[in-house]
Amino acid sequence: MRKHLCFVLVLLLCMTAVFAQGAQEKSEEVKYGELDLGYVDKDGDMVADHPEDPSEYLDPETLIFAYTPVEDPAVYEDVFQEFMEHLSKMTGKKVKWFAVDSYATQVEAMRAGRLHVSGFAAGSVQDAVNHGGFVPLAAMGYQGSMVGYTMQIIVRKDSGLKEISDLNGKTIAFVSESSNSGYSAPRALLYQLFGMLPEKNYIVAFSGKHDNSILGVYNGDYDAGAIASTVLTRMVNGDRVPDASQWCDVLYESQVFPVTAWGVTNRLSPELTEKIKEAFLSFDFVNSKLHESWPEDDSFIAIDYAKDYEVLRVIRDGSAAVAEILGE
Repeated sequence: MRKHLCFVLVLLLCMTAVFAQGAQEKSEEVKYGELDLGYVDKDGDMVADHPEDPSEYLDPETLIFAYTPVEDPAVYEDVFQEFMEHLSKMTGKKVKWFAVDSYATQVEAMRAGRLHVSGFAAGSVQDAVNHGGFVPLAAMGYQGSMVGYTMQIIVRKDSGLKEISDLNGKTIAFVSESSNSGYSAPRALLYQLFGMLPEKNYIVAFSGKHDNSILGVYNGDYDAGAIASTVLTRMVNGDRVPDASQWCDVLYESQVFPVTAWGVTNRLSPELTEKIKEAFLSFDFVNSKLHESWPEDDSFIAIDYAKDYEVLRVIRDGSAAVAEILGE
């Protein structure tokens, strides 16, 4: 009896090892590049393919639409109303606004299939693609090209801070750990160009949103803020802060980065995805409220995630190097 039990146990262990190896091989088969397990990228464009089984496609009666986390979502709901109406006509579906309160919430909502069409701020695009199944389709541009934006480190004119080295021991407002211009880029560049490390050379404060960082610097809550130049421009144009030349100095400005990417969850059908893409590309941008908020742009343009957002992946790697130094 004992010999029989030992034989059974050995057999079970062998079978378990075989199944485990098979599961591992299967997991490796469905992992492509940086994408989470379960996403497939057979065409090599670095974004998740549509489900191979059409029965897994989402076909919602109402498309849930969102913009990035902002201080006053109601303002942007009004700004995007004309586009949402155009999207509804192009797809034959109702479109409902969804106000997201954080980048993490936005990515998770798309991963879960609760968010169908969305704009992701540049710094969160990589996370949205890799972890949320986000498929970038378009971006705002001018005459067929992406205008982009820069990362600025701003201070008040009356702060007495004149150069980056003056920020030693000072508090710098970052947006969140998923923001490019509000975290990854400044953190990496402050180290690469100026040898400054967080919590060693400057104090880190997270504001949650670019708007909050700008208002925080303006009101004296932070010594400096790392922000996207386009957000400051929109806040000035919207009379939410005075003209920047009156109160703000830019201690550092980066090269141009790509902008917010607009797209869909990979779980929509190819046909619906194509209709949504056409909605972006055919929208009369210039004669809409979007042009009032983004006067530097004149249309939505098609984008290539692998090419157009490469610089952000490089910045992310640089930020990871800082994390390794700090033992994070």
